[in-house]
Amino acid sequence: MNSIIELRGVSKSFGRKAVLNRVNLQIPDKKITGLIGVSGSGKTTLLKLITGYYKPEAGSIYYDGKDISKNLKEVKRNIGFATQENCFYSKLTIKENLEYFGTLYGLNKSVITKNTEKILPLLDLQEAKNVVAENLSDGMQRRFDLACALINYPKILILDEPTEDLDPQLRRQVLKLIKELNAMGTTIIITSHLLEEVENLCDYIAVVNDKSVVRFGTIDQLRDIFGNEDEIHLLTESQDYNYLIRLFNRRASKIYVNNGKLVLQSKNADVLLRELLTIIKRKGDKIVYADVKRPSLEEIFENLTKKR
Repeated sequence: MNSIIELRGVSKSFGRKAVLNRVNLQIPDKKITGLIGVSGSGKTTLLKLITGYYKPEAGSIYYDGKDISKNLKEVKRNIGFATQENCFYSKLTIKENLEYFGTLYGLNKSVITKNTEKILPLLDLQEAKNVVAENLSDGMQRRFDLACALINYPKILILDEPTEDLDPQLRRQVLKLIKELNAMGTTIIITSHLLEEVENLCDYIAVVNDKSVVRFGTIDQLRDIFGNEDEIHLLTESQDYNYLIRLFNRRASKIYVNNGKLVLQSKNADVLLRELLTIIKRKGDKIVYADVKRPSLEEIFENLTKKR
């Protein structure tokens, strides 16, 4: 795995309150990495450490192999950060905001103009470039916030709860945009409390809990850590499962009935399902529903945080 950001033994406190303690984490280059954790677990603090906004009390953070504390200018040129709160100036137009943020990144006027002309169509904002920011709809403001973070065409885009409080349609638009930006080669780091969204969007996931990153990997790697058993969910017309429970009680690690469905947990779920279907057919019963499911990210997250 080729990492673009690396945290080594990073700790951060505010007063006497320790927020992060000896965090080790590698952010893969050109991938989407999700940070998940309960409220107050330190996700936003971790993001602000990566951008150089906060300084760690212990440990080091590296961007492309270089200590960011010694290369802050380079880091700021190559990182875009969209926070939970809109970062733009409400009394300025879209164009004026982008010009201002471009100068903060040290871009000259011609580069700002060129980047603006590319970014606005990407975010479907070109027709509103002269609209004052406070007059934009909520969805347009969220897209505009992304535009401000993209004005320098960063190699890394950090998004803190980008779909929070959005309606389903706007959420789909923002997620589609994130995928498009990643396809263009942008490394993306995202936090979200919507675990199903993280599971479907992210290439890698870091679980932040108890002041540290307790697990990191792809969703399949996290599932393997959680347990290599799958679940069979089965619904028959008769809903008579007593004979199946007797037959498979010793072959499934867990077997029970839930809401009229038979549920079995096993390392060999595919094999068991085939046998179940054959036996049910011989019995003369009809299958209404059958499926094999792996643990969801929500189940993995609850398991990890409860253990800690």
